[in-house]
Amino acid sequence: MDVDKEGLLLTQATSWVARYQEAARAVREEASEPAVHGYRIAARRLLALLALWRPLTYHPELERRLLRSVGRLLALRDAQVYAERFGKPPASTGNTHKSASRVPLLSRRLARWLAAVAQVQDARALAFLYQQHLALRLDEAQSALDEPNPCVGKSASSRQQQLRRWHRLRLEIKQARYGVELLLDLGSGEPGWLSTLTHWQERLGQLQDWRQWRRRLRAEQGNTRKQTKLRQQLKGKITARLRQLDCQQAELVALKLAMLAGHNMNDMPSRVVSYSEQNVSPANPCCG
Repeated sequence: MDVDKEGLLLTQATSWVARYQEAARAVREEASEPAVHGYRIAARRLLALLALWRPLTYHPELERRLLRSVGRLLALRDAQVYAERFGKPPASTGNTHKSASRVPLLSRRLARWLAAVAQVQDARALAFLYQQHLALRLDEAQSALDEPNPCVGKSASSRQQQLRRWHRLRLEIKQARYGVELLLDLGSGEPGWLSTLTHWQERLGQLQDWRQWRRRLRAEQGNTRKQTKLRQQLKGKITARLRQLDCQQAELVALKLAMLAGHNMNDMPSRVVSYSEQNVSPANPCCG
């Protein structure tokens, strides 16, 4: 590959590693909401970077440690979001703040990884291969939505199973978004992919928030009539959002096809791209 592209790849890798370590130091000093949120974003972006280079240099233990550290802060992050929305922490958060002080800097492992990256002679195919990898991960998670539901006949259990599948898709969309940011930084991909993924992440994130808040309201002691009414309202919002998302899945299909082919979504057949727009019209009963 040309010298300029090689330099861009190495500069990007060095920069994203430095951002991760800066975020790790910040959260180890103070487990504040901005620090925890910033660390989780930096760690997921670093995971995207490691996945980009995986075909040429693979360090599985580094990836496993990053995934564990992101998961370790999940309860703390959820508690902070809950406090932000409701003005109080949940009933019990355990020793979650201690987890923040244990996030790893990974200095030696990341130094070895950067050294391996610097030795790569030809990385021309990396961006396109990673782009296809993201599309296939999205396809796998979206396909799971249509798998047979073992809870058919039990409406509450069936809904929970479907919500878990949408949550898994949300996680893949979030990681794909960081991956597309990485591709755009390299001059690959399309800005439209990022806006589509961001839109879906926001809507699925709101769905997950409603689900968590309803669960916590149910678990609170001394349920009042006001709490019961709020739970019912949240249930209505969740049901309506699930119908809307089902109707708009064609937008994700168009995105995946564009990423697999390496084309802009604007180049896809208009009937494919506009399908979801037709299905969000007020006249369509499935999205009411």
